[in-house]
Parts: sequence; structure tokens; C-alpha cells
Amino acid sequence: MTASRSTSRRITLLLLGAGLTLSVAALATDDGRATSHSTAIASPAPARLPDTLAFEVEYAGVGAEGIDLVWRGQAAGSVPGRVTIRMEYAGGTEDHAMPVWPVNVWLFYSADDYRSSFAAELSGSMNWRTGELRVSGLVSDGSRMNVPLEQRVQLHRPGLAGAVTLVFLPRVALGHALAAGF
Repeated sequence: MTASRSTSRRITLLLLGAGLTLSVAALATDDGRATSHSTAIASPAPARLPDTLAFEVEYAGVGAEGIDLVWRGQAAGSVPGRVTIRMEYAGGTEDHAMPVWPVNVWLFYSADDYRSSFAAELSGSMNWRTGELRVSGLVSDGSRMNVPLEQRVQLHRPGLAGAVTLVFLPRVALGHALAAGF
């Protein structure tokens, strides 16, 4: 029993020694000197997202899955990028012909500087009479994760292109908006 303990202790020490050696080697530079963690390669900070983004989108048709309505656009300004908005009807089949739809929306903002990109999962309503899509929810991935977001789209007829406004909200604002039936 002492032989197996001795063997397992030797293997553990060998693995710890190898790990320590590899850690020290990883800190060494080409000339053999250790580097400081504070001398990491500095990259410029990503552009800070403004509290409001505005851009135009064009209707791109029905998604490949045959369900979502898709809009795409190009955003300019301080955080340029490409935008995709996917909207799905979230109501019952008997209400599909109604002028106001409950909807779920997925917003993908692919900024030219990927560190400013984000995705959001939103829900709200699409009023086909007025052409207004109004949804809110949280940023679910990327920059500003878990920040409340409101998206408004005002569609222009006939091609269903529209003007989009995204507003990043303080956390308390979303609670008030949801309580008011938004």
C-alpha cells in the first residue's frame, strides 16, 4: 500500500512540476526574459455605443425557415455596422389576420468593430395599420449584454423599408414600460 501511495505521490509531483515549468516557459519572451502581465499588447478601446442608434432598413423577405419576416440595413455614424432584424408572429392562428400582431424580434447588430456588436431578444407589437413595430427586451449577447433596449421601426410603404431607432434604457425604465402595457 505504501508503494502505491509513493507512486501516486511521485506522479502528482511530476505533473505539478511539469505544469510549473510550462507556466514559467509561457511567461518567457524570445530572448528568455520574463514578461510582465502589464505589458500586454494594447489595442484601442471599442467605440462606445451611444444611448440611441438610428438607421434605415430594407425588407428582405421571409427567412429561409419560412416563418420570420426579415429586414436588413447599414448603420452609419459613430458605430457603423450591418443590421438584421427578424420578426416572428407570436399570436394564435385565429388572430393572424388582425391589424396588430404580438411579435418576437431578434436584432443582430454587427458593428464594423466587432467589439461593439450585439444581439437582442425583444417582444412587443407590430401595428400593420400605422406601420409601427415597437418592441423591447434585453441585449442577449455582445456589447452591453443584459442592458434593456427599445426598438421602434416606422415602415414606409410600398416596399416595407423603414426607419429604425434603438434606445438603450436604464434598468428601471424597462420595468415601468412593461408595467404600462408596453
